[in-house]
Amino acid sequence: MSRTVLALQPPPDRGPLLTPEQVAAQVGRSPAWVRRHVTPKITIGHSTVRYYETDVRAWIEARRKDDG
Repeated sequence: MSRTVLALQPPPDRGPLLTPEQVAAQVGRSPAWVRRHVTPKITIGHSTVRYYETDVRAWIEARRKDDG
């Protein structure tokens, strides 16, 4: 029996994972507000949430364009 080996590509580097507190400091809101409004997010367990740095930057830029 022969096996087929798939060459998987690593995921793109999206920067470090940030806590809601770190994101809140960047956007000037509370961590609770960040958990409710900032997307995309990664849920790691029941109440642990993290955000990729590049996703947060893109989210901030999109909000700036909507306001301007």
